[in-house]
Amino acid sequence: MKQKQILMTRKVCSMAMIASSILFFGACADHYDGDESWSSSVRNSALSSPTSIDVKKSPDGSQMTISWPVVFGAGGYELKVFDVNDESTPLVSEVIDGCSKTLAREEDMKYKIVVRSLGNSNLNNTEATTVKDTVYSTFTETYDVIPEGDLYEYFQNKTMPEDKAEELNFDLVSGGHYTLSQPLNLNYYKVVIRTADKNHHATLTLAADANFIVSNDFTLKYVDVDASATEKPLMEAYKYTDESSPEGILEKPKNYYLINFVRVLNCKINGVVSSLYYDNNKDYAVVNFIIKESVIQLNTTTEKIKNEAWISFQGGGVKDFQTANSTFYQTGTGNSKYFLRYNNSVRVDRLGYDNTVDHTTLTYTNNTFYKVASGQWSNYSGISNYSIYTLQNNIWYECADGQIARRLMGNGRLGNNCQFISSNNTYWQNGAQADQGNYDTSSSQLTTDPAFSDPENGIFTPTGAEQVANQTGDPRWYNMAE
Repeated sequence: MKQKQILMTRKVCSMAMIASSILFFGACADHYDGDESWSSSVRNSALSSPTSIDVKKSPDGSQMTISWPVVFGAGGYELKVFDVNDESTPLVSEVIDGCSKTLAREEDMKYKIVVRSLGNSNLNNTEATTVKDTVYSTFTETYDVIPEGDLYEYFQNKTMPEDKAEELNFDLVSGGHYTLSQPLNLNYYKVVIRTADKNHHATLTLAADANFIVSNDFTLKYVDVDASATEKPLMEAYKYTDESSPEGILEKPKNYYLINFVRVLNCKINGVVSSLYYDNNKDYAVVNFIIKESVIQLNTTTEKIKNEAWISFQGGGVKDFQTANSTFYQTGTGNSKYFLRYNNSVRVDRLGYDNTVDHTTLTYTNNTFYKVASGQWSNYSGISNYSIYTLQNNIWYECADGQIARRLMGNGRLGNNCQFISSNNTYWQNGAQADQGNYDTSSSQLTTDPAFSDPENGIFTPTGAEQVANQTGDPRWYNMAE
């Protein structure tokens, strides 16, 4: 039956080839006219592989569709996709009964895509002995490569462009060793600091009082940071004056200067003594604050934390906050009162959005929190009429006072167009499940101890049956266990 379907498809593809030079199996198959007497004229042949490979990304960049022209007489295609930096094991290895495949697309990857035509015994056609391959990169173009050494010294000697609207991607050497000797003021430039090879992170050691002063889009990606020597926030917004304000550089549609994003992606950060981020009590609002695929160790000292918050917006706030697949754990003697704190006046309409259709979103997905924050977690009562809260597959272990859901949703003061979405979360406090009252009323709460394997040594693999069954918390720990 399968052979018959392939033959039917080939007939339609053959007709389509007459009409068009661009052919794809999936587009043809839906228009077969029912004549089963047709078969390919390609017989008793040694097949070649497709002549080209095309890759197109989806509008949101999360997927890519790989396609190739039909090879008549083939019995299918072998598709392999590799990471160019590690071709020992394919990311994808499939036999495709067609001429296209849609796959997940990851940022900052170089994919090697290999397609080979397979034989067809019914037509006495043999498989191709050569392949067609191509390299597809999802890397944003590199602006400059920073040699190993002191980032402060590099930027002091670097001539930057006049236009501050362009995003500048600075690559660190794979596996390289870097220091930051003094506070690095990026002066309203949009900057990405990333390791060129995501599989071999560069290391960055901060000296006493060194940190990043960021007042526009900023991304730290694929870097392992030792922040234990500095007592300043790792990232700090510039404390502008009337003479040095962002006027004319950042948009200010209403009450706040808008920074499009601050991102920490696939990083390991050790020894954060102060806050992760502090807005310096100025009128900044970050539209997208994102932490993903990261492990961050807090070794905080209470008096060094800014405005009692680990992510501290004293003058402004965040429109959309997201953290996913990450671990945050506390080893210090002090602690922040809040994990993420806003200025209470922040609302979407005061950022320039329409509060009848726009929301503030706070999204927590597959994270592990261990002894983070004390007493509170959030202070969102000022924004709770304009928010969507999504909490899925997280583990909070001895965090704040245990009342995570209530603190997140501003004591439950939700407006008519707000949502609270929750599933498979663990709230564990003082050796028992922390009752979330009328705030997280989902029936999916996990009620037993996650029983981390070795938290004292920074290993948070859950061994609790409920957590293992639902694969909750940061996924990296299950992968490491395997």
